[in-house]
Amino acid sequence: MSHVHGPGCNHGSGGQTQTINIADANVAPPLYKNIAGFLRDEKKSGMKQKQGVFNGKRVDYFKGKQAVNALLKEGFAKTLPQDEKKPSERSDAVAILNELGRLGFILCVERGDPINGKHTPRALRPCSVQEMNESGYYLWVWEGSQLRVYLGAMGLVGAILTAVLFPLWPDFLKLGVWYLSVATLGLLGVFFGIAIVRLILFVITMIILPRGFWLFPNLFEDCGVIDSFKPLYGWDEPKQKKKSATTSSTAAAATAATTPAPSSSSSQKGSSTSTTVETVKED
Repeated sequence: MSHVHGPGCNHGSGGQTQTINIADANVAPPLYKNIAGFLRDEKKSGMKQKQGVFNGKRVDYFKGKQAVNALLKEGFAKTLPQDEKKPSERSDAVAILNELGRLGFILCVERGDPINGKHTPRALRPCSVQEMNESGYYLWVWEGSQLRVYLGAMGLVGAILTAVLFPLWPDFLKLGVWYLSVATLGLLGVFFGIAIVRLILFVITMIILPRGFWLFPNLFEDCGVIDSFKPLYGWDEPKQKKKSATTSSTAAAATAATTPAPSSSSSQKGSSTSTTVETVKED
């Protein structure tokens, strides 16, 4: 992959033609493929990646500072072989980024304006000097293994051809598909029926009883399929606890407010009495 700087480019040096040759990352050592795979996985690296447009194609790009932070995480150190030196300083992480750029995994770019206004991908232009630093932006040239993409495309084409050739299917396959579709629709009907019945029961019991009755109380909770139907029924939590707690706290505050404070005269009497007793003891 290469990019040619020509007179029509708004980057480069003085309108002179300049070509940036990018190495083939597929022939890079496996170590750097693992590093690139770690950085591309947002769950493992925690590195946010955005989409931009480069040479009319949408690509992913990131900021150098985020990549350096990801390379200094303990999770990255665990992915390295035991005999491989782990980066301990930010300069070590920048050196790894430089090696990824030299091997053709990433390309240093400059960000332009959004293509179609706000919240749209920005135009990306390659930098004339391919130097890695924390303040720069880098696009991914290496797309990783395309095996899943190829398998998914083949599966999609196979599914479409299978659906198109449905009239040529044997009778037993057609009958099986019909039974399967009827069973699926039946399950959906039962599910919606349970949801409607439980709502009606809850509304009726809320009017008649102080607490609402739930059929399958965990039906819409974030849990497994089997746990959604356990227990069979349940009662709504009573709301009187909050009211009683509020009432008791209000009553306690009112009692404290109405309790008379000790008068100053009684305190004075107590002090004079104690003084008298002490005087008698001294005599």
